[in-house]
Amino acid sequence: MKDRLFHLKEFIDKQGKVTLHELECAFPNVSSMTLRRDLNRLEENNAIIRVSGGAISVDTVLRAKEADFSERINYNTQEKLEIADKAVKLVEPNSCVFIDGGSTTTYFARALPDDNFYILTNALVIAETILRKEKPTVALLGGDLRKNTFITVGETCKDYIDKINIQTAVMTATGYIKDVGGFTCGNQAEAEVKRAVIKKADFVIMLLDSSKVNKKTPYTFANLADVNCMVVDNDFSKELKSSIEKTGVKVY
Repeated sequence: MKDRLFHLKEFIDKQGKVTLHELECAFPNVSSMTLRRDLNRLEENNAIIRVSGGAISVDTVLRAKEADFSERINYNTQEKLEIADKAVKLVEPNSCVFIDGGSTTTYFARALPDDNFYILTNALVIAETILRKEKPTVALLGGDLRKNTFITVGETCKDYIDKINIQTAVMTATGYIKDVGGFTCGNQAEAEVKRAVIKKADFVIMLLDSSKVNKKTPYTFANLADVNCMVVDNDFSKELKSSIEKTGVKVY
């Protein structure tokens, strides 16, 4: 079986994305039921991502994501490092932490101590970053995988969130509209998942660098009343920080 799994993974990695029919043609001596079980085993080993009717190679996704993500991850680097350094001090080992997808949360994931955390995420890059550490346990939420962000969304993802317990949610936003205190993002499906996570979490931490202030994107997924604290960079407006804290939201 190990040889079959190896050759199956090798085939999927080479193709990038395959359908079950393509696997049946490539492995004619293996039954459809066995192929489905093999795909489940590969997914459990974080080698592939199951999608409707087939599978995607994790290696292929990571290579594509690295090229797409490099520009954003290298923008406002110092600010994101500052935020990550402060934010990791707010989470406790042995707790269940959801980490939202985004460049700022990727810095957070990198800075997170190698300790006994149970990490939940719907972002492939976050899962891969945490898996490089030895002690944390990682659960990648299923669902429809968005091609440009490699974040899972949809009903399957929301159903998963509905069935789990989240102690701390570490979230990020594409924009923050200060006049209304709204956190926004650019995709409706991602906004729905963010809302579901925030609703389920006991404690919500919002990571926000100063470049996001008054950056308007289409979908508001949370307001100040929905978060417990914010972590910002040193260039964040002192006046805005003061006005936010007057609402009862601590700003670090």
